[in-house]
Amino acid sequence: MSTLTRRNLLKRSLLTALGSSTLGALSAQFNLAQAQVLGGGDYRALVCVFLYGGNDAFNMVIPESLAEYNTYADTRRSLAIPRDQLLKLNPTNWQPADYALHPEMPDLRALFDQQKLAIVGNVGTLIQPTTQQDYINKRVPLPPQLFSHNDQQNYVMSLQATKPQQGWASRMADLMMDANTNPQLSMNISLSGANSLQAGGLRAPYAIGSGGVLDYWSLQPGNPETWSVRRNRAYDALLAKTYSHEFAREFATVQRRSLDLGVELRSALEQTPAPSTEFNAQSRLAGMLKMVAHMIAARESLGMRRQIFFVGIGDYDTHGDQANRHPLLMRELNHALTSFYNATVELGVSDQVTTFTASDFGRTLTSNGDGTDHGWGSHQLVLGGSVAGGQIVGTMPELAIGSVDDIGEGRIIPTTSVDQYSATLARWYGLDAAGIAQTFPNLANFNAADLGFMG
Repeated sequence: MSTLTRRNLLKRSLLTALGSSTLGALSAQFNLAQAQVLGGGDYRALVCVFLYGGNDAFNMVIPESLAEYNTYADTRRSLAIPRDQLLKLNPTNWQPADYALHPEMPDLRALFDQQKLAIVGNVGTLIQPTTQQDYINKRVPLPPQLFSHNDQQNYVMSLQATKPQQGWASRMADLMMDANTNPQLSMNISLSGANSLQAGGLRAPYAIGSGGVLDYWSLQPGNPETWSVRRNRAYDALLAKTYSHEFAREFATVQRRSLDLGVELRSALEQTPAPSTEFNAQSRLAGMLKMVAHMIAARESLGMRRQIFFVGIGDYDTHGDQANRHPLLMRELNHALTSFYNATVELGVSDQVTTFTASDFGRTLTSNGDGTDHGWGSHQLVLGGSVAGGQIVGTMPELAIGSVDDIGEGRIIPTTSVDQYSATLARWYGLDAAGIAQTFPNLANFNAADLGFMG
């Protein structure tokens, strides 16, 4: 069965399963935009920057108006950032309070002012809208193992509670793989190894390092008489054999494809100049995003019209020494995201590349004495030329212990679901209404399928 036929079969099955009323509501929101997105020979890329450990976004986007700031400061105590250091925002949409960015994020504040950056407020894992009383009285289903790193990372990336799990980026790639003319290179590219966002599809994600193609150990290219070349020849001979066992055949096929892709990709990168935009050489995050920019520069020679990049960075689990650690994380995020956006401008693709943050969960409002513990809702950043920037999207929570948004210990209930957040990105990427409904299984439980932060 061809890829295109399979995709159409999946859509027809979905139409039957959902019924005309549910799908019709989604179609009204997505199909017009879909027709605009898929016209011509356009290129689109999504870049996920995953903040492993759970970013304390309540110290990234902070209330600035006096009454709300005082509530924040009373709650956060020693973790509160002085009000006179905050970088005040002037959003284009109305908010019941004024907000500001962390003082280490001046470049992102400038991009917010230029309407290239949007803030999506209080995003988290939800199966359906949940209130404090819903949570206390167990009236609604909840995502599995709230506050657990591994479980919440997997759920944010897959939006599936049961195994085997397939990442939502992988599901999108299965439905859209015919958009690319290169039949070998995966639509999903990881700069951070295996991840749940891109796992489980018809084509495995391709892993690359910040320095380029990852070579197999002991199979490095060399002079004709070196042992490395002899090993290469021996390995090539093993892969060329005919194997009767299915697993052996598949292993040989995957190994051969990986080696061939490495040669193709290395050649494309060598022949394509990297952007001259300056990236911080001391930052691992900046190094990975620099390679993403180089990959995007080589998109035409690689035959790619749709790509999803995954970049993961750790150390956001700030149980201790948060007052010193978190500002450094915000500084790195500020410089890396800004440099990457500037590189897309240099390449002439800033309208075609959207970068978005994600994380396990937020942090508790309360301090444990030296940091914060695992929370729930969190704020996220979306950056790019097609972003309807300069706005704060969603409902911002009250940062008070015991408020209606708090389920205990300052754990804030999300008011925007990861399904809604991700589906808005997927619509811009080019996924149609049927594909959206299939990819984001809980979307129909919420009243807005498109949050409006993409143009």
